[in-house]
Amino acid sequence: MKSFLVMLVISAAAVLPLRAWETRDLVLSGIPLRLVGVSPDMEARGKLVLENQLALSGDVAASSPLADDLAFFLRQRYLHSGYPKAIVDWTLTGGTIVLKVEEGPQHTIGTVVFKGVEPMVAEILAPYLTRQTREREGRLGKTLPFVEADLEAGLGLVLRKLQSDGFLAASAAALQYTEPPRDGRVKITVVLTPGPLSVFGEISLSGDPATLSEAAREKIMALTGQPFSEVRLENVRKEIKGDLQAQGRFAAEVSAAASDPGTVGGEIAASLSIAPGEVFRVSGVRSDPSLSRGARRVADSVFGSAAGQIYAPGALDLLHRRSMVTGIFSRLEVDPVATGIDTLELSINGEEAKPKTLGFFGGYETLYGPIAGMEARHVNFMDSGNAVGLRAEWRGTGANGSLEFSDPAIMGSRNSFGMSLGVETFTFKDYSRDTLSFRNSLTRRFDRHITAELFSGLTVNEVDSDVLTPEELGPGSYGTVTGGGRLTLDYRDNPLNPRSGWLAGGAVEGGFDQGGDDEISFVRTDLNGAWYQPLGGPWRLALGARASALRSSGELADLPIDLRLFNGGGTTVRSFAEREMGATSARGSTPLGGTAVTVLNAELSYEIISDFEIAAFVDAGSVSREDNGLFGVDDLRYGVGLGLRYQLPIGPLRVDYGYNPDRQPGEAAGALHVTFGFAF
Repeated sequence: MKSFLVMLVISAAAVLPLRAWETRDLVLSGIPLRLVGVSPDMEARGKLVLENQLALSGDVAASSPLADDLAFFLRQRYLHSGYPKAIVDWTLTGGTIVLKVEEGPQHTIGTVVFKGVEPMVAEILAPYLTRQTREREGRLGKTLPFVEADLEAGLGLVLRKLQSDGFLAASAAALQYTEPPRDGRVKITVVLTPGPLSVFGEISLSGDPATLSEAAREKIMALTGQPFSEVRLENVRKEIKGDLQAQGRFAAEVSAAASDPGTVGGEIAASLSIAPGEVFRVSGVRSDPSLSRGARRVADSVFGSAAGQIYAPGALDLLHRRSMVTGIFSRLEVDPVATGIDTLELSINGEEAKPKTLGFFGGYETLYGPIAGMEARHVNFMDSGNAVGLRAEWRGTGANGSLEFSDPAIMGSRNSFGMSLGVETFTFKDYSRDTLSFRNSLTRRFDRHITAELFSGLTVNEVDSDVLTPEELGPGSYGTVTGGGRLTLDYRDNPLNPRSGWLAGGAVEGGFDQGGDDEISFVRTDLNGAWYQPLGGPWRLALGARASALRSSGELADLPIDLRLFNGGGTTVRSFAEREMGATSARGSTPLGGTAVTVLNAELSYEIISDFEIAAFVDAGSVSREDNGLFGVDDLRYGVGLGLRYQLPIGPLRVDYGYNPDRQPGEAAGALHVTFGFAF
């Protein structure tokens, strides 16, 4: 009996490693396939490889050459996933391609040890060693497949990094690998010989350096004593040329040379020769005749504002963005062409985008609840360069829709014009509102940072509540006529997810509403500012301040409830739910708003992995029903909390929880917020 059990165990040990995973039959691009031996971890990756290869091949029937190709590319996927002993065989059975896989053990990258450099330097170099694998796999965690070819390429990147840091003679021994233990993690040893450090010595200037800006001169002089590399010298040369072109010197030339770039160790002198050339002006714009009439109108109007001006690449970049935002172009190229010793013409060509689009969207927002909608847009409407759009949206609080028209270059000017006609139903707590609105705006971007807007609007509203008193609700039927202006200074590095820079803005809006017994005039003032500062590595600090004040010719009870100012929510004081700071109705369920609001925010965030952050924040704010002016700090309420951010193309997805440290009777202990976009 004992001998039988031993034989059974030996037989099982022999059979189990050879055990194939369940056979999987599938059809890709109309071709039947059978996968044998593919583990669940590799099934999705393998299927993707096969789909891509079939799409590239264009084959419509199974064949031996196709089967051989699929087996080859599937094995490559295994090698890139850390299966160095993977074998993929193929057979062709009755029109079905059978791919039989013997995966073997998976190897992953374990401990990486650098010898010959300081630990701090090793920490900087480590990501270069595994960069190729990370970029292909898209993995953000610490476990990566062991791919020897990737690591050999990564060693080359490590050496290039050392050389760019001034260790021109840096060298490395062959990578050393240990046999992986049962967990498959391979220990890697990197032996480096950095060699002596080379630094920039004296930097000499020739030609006409007087034309350089002070900032450019400081950048050149800052090279002295820095680690030498020809790449760094070339980058400075390009930056100096860019500095001259920013002055309008379109034909500027800058050359750079090192005294002896082959020198190893010590100081290496360098020289820059400056040939600034003339200051160029834009003489005109020439659009490609193959573009439609509407596209040419937009291009000529937008870029025509540069005519007669000094050539400025930064200004042209802004005009390029203005043109692309219209949606008319899928690709737009602007080439300056010299037409004289100091004049140039802007040659514009490109490809036009599909004029009609239909899109659907959905999501969730703390105030509005679930959101779903559709949007149809027609750019270059009737070959005019203008756009019309239709938008419909359903929310947990109601529905809204709008018909919009925009002219990106009204009357051939640098100004853009927009108008919209909208309808909305809105139910919040104990009241509901139906609104018909009309709004128009005239916007001008002076440069990349400064934007001004004039706007006006008209609304007709019906408000109803079976719970709120007339004093709490304000007029039940009213109309408003408003007008105002807004100025924005935006020096952030990224408007969707800023990490550095600052933002400031202000708006004034005046108008009157006809409701109740008397006509009430009002003026609303808004000020906002924010500052963003990276603190090194994954850390970032953000500070913000906002204030709004509303003055009217009547009492607060005469103002419609949705004209009043509110505080609390995912972009203000996050320890309160949306709008729920301040006075509430007699039943205590509906926020009543006020005439002055102050919001102060501070947030410290840490990037755990690429595009994913954790943040700690402190908020403070107030809602006043008195005429306290801007930035009143009486009766401040606070919020402290933590949040998660995941960066998406449209901005960060935020989940924040704010705790109320000075909770008052009837208030919640805190609030959870789920929304898109930066908090402030």
